[in-house]
Amino acid sequence: MPISSPPSLNHFQFTFSCSASNSGGNSFIEPDPDAQNIDSESLTDSVQNFPEEFGRTYHAYRAGSYAFPNDELERERLELQNEALVKLFGGRLFFAPLSERAPPMNILDIATGTGDWAIKMGDLFPHAEVIATDLSPIQPRNVPPNVNFFVEDSSEPWDYSQPFDYIHTRVTSGCWSNFKEQIADQAFETLRPGGWFESQEYDANVLCDDGTLPPDGHLATWFREINEAANLMGRPTNVAASVRDAYVEAGFVDVQMRIFKMPMNGWPKDERLKDLGRMWERNFLMGLSGFSFALFNRAFERTPAQIEASSY
Repeated sequence: MPISSPPSLNHFQFTFSCSASNSGGNSFIEPDPDAQNIDSESLTDSVQNFPEEFGRTYHAYRAGSYAFPNDELERERLELQNEALVKLFGGRLFFAPLSERAPPMNILDIATGTGDWAIKMGDLFPHAEVIATDLSPIQPRNVPPNVNFFVEDSSEPWDYSQPFDYIHTRVTSGCWSNFKEQIADQAFETLRPGGWFESQEYDANVLCDDGTLPPDGHLATWFREINEAANLMGRPTNVAASVRDAYVEAGFVDVQMRIFKMPMNGWPKDERLKDLGRMWERNFLMGLSGFSFALFNRAFERTPAQIEASSY
């Protein structure tokens, strides 16, 4: 991201005073060999000082712009979510026509979370440079040498030194106020000609094949209220609903959409879908409190006790 220049000191009137520690014949000041690291260390400390609220921790960089937690429980949930999605996609990490015969050389993963997808892509394409960004530095340190993580707010203007062959988002619900302007437009400008942009996003609604889901039941009510709260806070959770139009309006061609059905629990007879449903149910239950607290508190002014007492 572009960094503004510091104000000029040309007209500042400096005042100097002599001290016993550096005056006299021996006034040499020993340089700090690590001085260049001071600023980066300070930044690292600040972005890792996660604020705590509702018994959970949240991102420190651009604090409050993303309503969901980043603590150990959430990291475990994100890992489970990634595992479930890869299973849903038949083991595929992507659907763009990438191959080892014509591999992408520069890959960008936006809102990477724990970095699971980026790490797998780094292993799959060892000659590619994989850049992955997020508000929270919660990624592991032991990663492939071609994978680099950066703390960044991708809703702000991008400033990369090279174009990318492939740009990716996955489950960025609640990350953007305007997916088209903040992400799709910038992806279009940042890709090389012939490059690919892919978004793996889900519809933040619950549906039922046989019509037996009560519209005023606990589950349907929660989904309706979480979407309402997110919209009130200006960060919609239902990213999938706008993705195709955003791509087309940004200028992308050959826009394709694949729709996958994810069961919410183990109701399917098919063993693969049953296993997926159980994984997604666990994912949902692990995330329920983290999804609810900040949004319901900020949007509806509900107290933690009121949120806990809800019959969801």
